[in-house]
Order: sequence, then structure tokens, then C-alpha cells
Amino acid sequence: MTWGLLMLPVLIWCGAVVPVLRAQTMEKITVRQVVAAVALLQEANDIAGLDTLFAPNPWVEIIEGSGVNHGLTDYRNNHLKPELAEMQDLRFRFFDIAPQVRGNVAWAPFRYELAADTPSGHVEVEGRGTAILERSGKRWLVVHLHTSGRRKTPGG
Repeated sequence: MTWGLLMLPVLIWCGAVVPVLRAQTMEKITVRQVVAAVALLQEANDIAGLDTLFAPNPWVEIIEGSGVNHGLTDYRNNHLKPELAEMQDLRFRFFDIAPQVRGNVAWAPFRYELAADTPSGHVEVEGRGTAILERSGKRWLVVHLHTSGRRKTPGG
């Protein structure tokens, strides 16, 4: 009887907390996949695919270094398309993505690497970024993206 009374709080905890932790883990996995897809779709020059990852709101901000684009349309048409048109053999990836989920909002700091051939020569960049996402229905959409990088130095 005493053993049963001692186990009751453990069973209640497992029944209440474990499903929440499992759901939280699944949300983090989904957010990590969305953030990684931003770089993968840019690398593939898949503009239509990128359109599905960002919220369509004009208040969405995409910041690269000190440049700011307001809304996906501004970013896509005035920044991303011209930039991708100049890049050949683009390699771009986000990694070390560390999402945190709080209700319908998530943020994910990450590292990135970019390498490409451009009209002015080969560039290799390493940097850091943060994505903020909001759940819309069952989907996570990027509402803010900030990256900042620097050219890689030889040997490191």
C-alpha cells in the first residue's frame, strides 16, 4: 500500500509531463527543419518553396548585416532574386540550430556557411543568425530572420 502511494505522484507526473515533453521535442524538430529549409531552398534557388516558409505579412523583417527588408515580397524581389542571380555554385547551410518553443512562438539561433562564385570572385562567408517563427495553424512560419556574417579568413 505504501509503495502504491509513493508511486502515485510519479505516475501522475509521467502521465502529465512526459506527453508535454514529447510534444515540445516534436515542435523543436519541426522548427529546426523549417529553419534549415530556408538555407536549403535558397541554395536550390527555389523561390516558390521559400514563399511557403515565411509569413506573408508586410511586418515580417529579414535583416542581413545592416540591410533590412520589410516583408517577404520586398526581400524576395529586391534582395534575394538579384543576389541569387549573381551567384554560381552556391553552397549555403544553416547548422547548430538550437530552437526554443514557447506556445505559438519559437526562436532559433544558428550558425551558417555560404560559398559561391560571383562576378567579383569566389566568396566564403561564415556567420550567425536568429530566426523567429510563429505557429499558424499546424505550420511554423518565419516572421523575423537576422543574419550577420563575415568572409572566412584563409586557414580558419
